Amino acid sequence: MTARWRYVLMLSVLLLTAGVTQFLTRASDRERVPAHAALVEFPAQLDFWRQVDAQTLGAGQLRELRADDYLSRTYANDRGALAYLFIAYYASQRHRQTIHSPQNCMPGSGWTMSGHRLHQLGNAALNEYLIEKDGARMLAFYWYHGRGRAVASEYWARWRTIEDAALRGRTDGALIRVVVPMAKGDDADVVARAAGLDFVQRVLPSLSSFIPD
Repeated sequence: MTARWRYVLMLSVLLLTAGVTQFLTRASDRERVPAHAALVEFPAQLDFWRQVDAQTLGAGQLRELRADDYLSRTYANDRGALAYLFIAYYASQRHRQTIHSPQNCMPGSGWTMSGHRLHQLGNAALNEYLIEKDGARMLAFYWYHGRGRAVASEYWARWRTIEDAALRGRTDGALIRVVVPMAKGDDADVVARAAGLDFVQRVLPSLSSFIPD
C-alpha cells in the first residue's frame, strides 16, 4: 500500500470514528465483556519457553498506558534465546481509553523501526519490525487481539472495534508485543525471527482465557 493510500485509509477511519463517537459514548453502559482470567495468571511455562523475569511499570507509564490489565515478562527457551512479552488489555476502548500503537510508542522511546514484514500464523496476522537503539538490534512482533480476532493492521483493528461496538456491545481488546534480541552475525535476523515466531505460536493458544473471544 502506498503512502497516499495509507493516508486516505487513516483519514477515512478517523472520520468514521469521529462520526460514531457520540453513539459509542451513549452505548458505554452496554459493554458485555465475557468473564476472563487476570493476566497475572498467564502461564509461566509455554512448552520449552519459561518465564525468567517479570517487570512492573512505573506510575507514569501506567497513567500513559491507561490499560485495565497488563503483563510484562521475559521468557527464555532451552537454547538460551530470550523473548520479551508485553500485553496491554483494555476492557473498553471508549472515552479515549484506546490501544497505543507501537508505531507511536517505540519511536517516542528512541527506537527506530524498519524492515516491516507481515506474518500469518493460522488465523493470526502479525507485524514484524527491526528496531534499533544505541547499538541494540531486536525484532519486534505485534498484533491487535480481541473478540476472536488477531489482526496486524491498526486501521482494520479500529474498524472492527467500531463494528463490534455497534453489533456486539463490546470494544475490549489488547495489544500484544513480542521482542526478541538479535545476536551479531550474518544470520542474526533469521535466528531471531525463528525464535520470535516460535514463541508467538506458543503464546497464541493461551490467550483466549485472558482476552475473551
